[in-house]
Amino acid sequence: MVSKSAEYKNNKIKGSKHPWAPWLSVVVVGRNEAKNLPNLFRSLPGGSEVEWIYVDSQSSDGSVEAALEAGARVYLVAENSVCSPGTGRYIGTLEAKGEWILYLDGDMVLRKEFICFLERVKAGRKDAEESIPPDTAGFVGRTINRCLDEKGRVKEVRDYVVLAQNEMGPAEKWGRPAGYHGGAVLYRRKQVLQAGNWNPALYQLEEIDLYSRVRVRGGVIRAVDLPMVDHFAPYLGLVEKLKLNFLPRYRGKNLYGAGQAVAARLKAGNFLSFIRYYPYPFVVLGGLVAIPPLYLIWSPLPFFINLAIIIWIGADKKWYYYLVYLGNLLQIWRGLFRYRPFKPEYRKVLKP
Repeated sequence: MVSKSAEYKNNKIKGSKHPWAPWLSVVVVGRNEAKNLPNLFRSLPGGSEVEWIYVDSQSSDGSVEAALEAGARVYLVAENSVCSPGTGRYIGTLEAKGEWILYLDGDMVLRKEFICFLERVKAGRKDAEESIPPDTAGFVGRTINRCLDEKGRVKEVRDYVVLAQNEMGPAEKWGRPAGYHGGAVLYRRKQVLQAGNWNPALYQLEEIDLYSRVRVRGGVIRAVDLPMVDHFAPYLGLVEKLKLNFLPRYRGKNLYGAGQAVAARLKAGNFLSFIRYYPYPFVVLGGLVAIPPLYLIWSPLPFFINLAIIIWIGADKKWYYYLVYLGNLLQIWRGLFRYRPFKPEYRKVLKP
């Protein structure tokens, strides 16, 4: 494999003279993202203490070649093992050598603001004045969605799409404990492995599944209020967002990952920790199940109880999230018996 070209050496983090002792591994997962991968790799930190890993899920557009050309170490998921981004992250974690892992999707670009934060994380590993809080398992910043129309043009820009602004803290104070994270996240590798790694067999909710397992072990994910990534995603209106929750299959995706996550946690015997860190759909379920007995007590009572649940979710998230979590209940029902744990097969790809 060729070394990183000069074109991809922007935004370096100063490294040591030992070429294969990375402090940071960047794990990128993707499928058919060849158009965006050059921009993504150009945005990444480089240097002798940073390694790039790209895990491809059977692309047909030259994504593998683009990653190899950028200088990444590339792994190809076997066709019968392609499942979700969690599959690639599981593989990338096994192959990574860094103390920290920055997980990104192939349709993202890392922001320069987070490059500076990575410098501080690196310094905080050894500098007492910059020391990272000892319970820290990872960090998450702002994901900025740049929503694309059918012609690939930016139609809308949405900030704070994963966490609201009031859920984040100042970067200079290492942020504040986060209640969730998306696909872009910086983790200590040992914390991911101690929690059991990403679950490669979940179609959805692989982030909250890992997050809850890390949290139950005492690890804290800290949310810092600074841009982390630009996410170039197709524009979705409210109706399409809801379709991704209510339909069994949409846009080529199987929509029952929530049921798989529940089945996985039941199988592992730690289901209650999942509810603890992802309570919303179960609160919605509780409100619905309580309708008959509450009606017998006082007929208007079920209405007021469920209205209170809607208001609570709306105040904490957005009003339509009640519908999202209602869709999660359908996903749980559909996917509860469709969980098939497996260890994915993959191979390393070498540059010709």
